Amino acid sequence: MMRRFSNRCITTILGLTLAACALPPTHRQHDTPACMHYRAMMTAPMPPDAMHRLQAQCDASRQRGK
Repeated sequence: MMRRFSNRCITTILGLTLAACALPPTHRQHDTPACMHYRAMMTAPMPPDAMHRLQAQCDASRQRGK
């Protein structure tokens, strides 16, 4: 009885794990280098105008990519 319960739990956990691995990744696959740089610099201590320039470069690179 306990062995049957244990086997069902293992099977359920294994099934859920495999199902989660089959989901598409949630990260951005088609990101431009300018946007990756902008996101990397978001936590850096920078003047606001420099941050706005990086954001504008990211937006412009997305528009060129479409």
